[in-house]
Amino acid sequence: MSRAIVFNGDETWEERDIPVPDPQPGGAVLRVEATGLCHSDIDHFRGHVHTSWGGAFPSIAGHEIVGRVEKIDSATAEAWGVAEGDRVAVRELLVTSEGYRIYGHDFSVDEGSGLYGGFAEHLELLPGSQVYRLREDLPADQLTVFEPLSCAVTWVAPVRKDDVVVIEGPGHMGMATIVAARAAGASTIIVTGTARDRFRLDWALRVGADHTVDVDSEDPLERVRELTDGRLADVVIDAAAGNPVTVNLAMDLVRKGGHVVIAGMKDRPLEGFHSDWIPTRRITLHPGAGLDTEAAVDLINAGKVPTGELLGDTFPLEHFEDAFALLTRRTPGRDSIRIALRLT
Repeated sequence: MSRAIVFNGDETWEERDIPVPDPQPGGAVLRVEATGLCHSDIDHFRGHVHTSWGGAFPSIAGHEIVGRVEKIDSATAEAWGVAEGDRVAVRELLVTSEGYRIYGHDFSVDEGSGLYGGFAEHLELLPGSQVYRLREDLPADQLTVFEPLSCAVTWVAPVRKDDVVVIEGPGHMGMATIVAARAAGASTIIVTGTARDRFRLDWALRVGADHTVDVDSEDPLERVRELTDGRLADVVIDAAAGNPVTVNLAMDLVRKGGHVVIAGMKDRPLEGFHSDWIPTRRITLHPGAGLDTEAAVDLINAGKVPTGELLGDTFPLEHFEDAFALLTRRTPGRDSIRIALRLT
């Protein structure tokens, strides 16, 4: 049996024991070592799944999955380039004959084995899955950063050598974007946040940011002008989740002819957006919707990612309530840049 945290879609959850299946032909079974938590898991808990086709409940969330291949047939092992016992990162996006599916997002526990999310001790990998071997010399919880980094390496596509980059939002996606922007050649990285983000803004400097701006205590436009000698940012990446006001701020912080990447998911429509900004200032907008797991894993395996600084806090499965409270910022006197579950 595999212990699993199951979301009911109505802001309740329960722990269940679910039978571990044998792998399907062309698939495998993974023993999950660790899974990172994400803001989208909060939305999933509330019954909202960020896919165009919605979601299915009850379900197992968790898509930042690191584990070891436990069962796989020889043909699939050869095709995937892995063997039983190998540690791998799981690409959350699954391409099937019926379209796209996403591990930890849109599978019900009533479908198949039900073990299709990372908040469980096992994951059934279906045919069409993609996995990438990860280094063995680091703890699994540190390596779960591969998934936010998989997104971040695509968000920084507009970044060129010596660019000034502003990253809005010092959450775990913002931290991964700092690393990705530096790898892409950024010379100056500025991270913005609110007074509530003080702990995270300070930590951003440890991860690799050059400057931080508390938008509640100083004018972010004036501060970015000061830091860039009036040039403003070549690229602004909005990695902030929740409040859409950061989109308008991004348009203010970018230089003429610059690029704005809209990545953080918002919880309501944007007010006060002026589309004239785009043609009059020649701003190019980009969607933060890419996923390049292979590139992220390559950076980690090459030692180019400060995985220890990006870890944050780790909890065992039996302390899921504590992990989720910290994720939702309900733990008095504590904050964290990132949270992971340890399954082994």
